[in-house]
Amino acid sequence: MGWTLTAIGLALAGPGLTHLCGKLLQAVRPGAVRLLAGRVLMDEARRIGRPLGVVCAVLSGVIAASVLYTGEPRPFGPLTALGAVLVLGCTTATLLTSALEAKQARVRTTEAVLRLGAAPAALRAATALRAAVLLVVFAPLTWVVAELAALPLSG
Repeated sequence: MGWTLTAIGLALAGPGLTHLCGKLLQAVRPGAVRLLAGRVLMDEARRIGRPLGVVCAVLSGVIAASVLYTGEPRPFGPLTALGAVLVLGCTTATLLTSALEAKQARVRTTEAVLRLGAAPAALRAATALRAAVLLVVFAPLTWVVAELAALPLSG
């Protein structure tokens, strides 16, 4: 029951955290790249936030399981490995599909920005900045949730 609530909570918090990342990018004298990256994150928070939260929950479950069962005489069986690969693969595919849909949704905006004279390197830099900010926020969150989830079970 706890893992279900954690997954639901992270799926619900994902869009808010993604929107917050966009706000933080735009705070305190943003340049063009930071402004563009932040605005795109804010616009796409609902689309990519939920799958990102679910991937965060799944990865925290994998990390917690690896912490709990390291050195235990109960090794993972082949069905457990198959299930883990299936869940990780499906959640990652969902996240990638959402990212691709988001990219397709902003094709007109990208073309307009390029017509206005923006350098393609600036668009690539904004994309890299968005990915880096999401990684900086969601990676520690995943680790903290995994450690907190494994804490009562490891004692």
